[in-house]
Amino acid sequence: MSREVVRRMPAPREPRTREEWQEAADAAEGALALDSARKYGLVTGGPVVDVERCTALIDAARAGGITPAKDAIERFVAAMREASAL
Repeated sequence: MSREVVRRMPAPREPRTREEWQEAADAAEGALALDSARKYGLVTGGPVVDVERCTALIDAARAGGITPAKDAIERFVAAMREASAL
């Protein structure tokens, strides 16, 4: 019987700089994509996604004129693959 490994994301910290807001918005976009893919059965495992927190981060970033980068999801997936290889 196989066990699915669930990883929790680190405790949230509010972004302070514009660069941190961009990173947060990009990570939130990637995490939401992961959560959607999991709900559709396309992937299993990975971190638990706090959908409300991700949505709030993206909304707050947009209020400051920052939107997730076009390649945010691809970079999130690459980071997840790199982390799982460690």
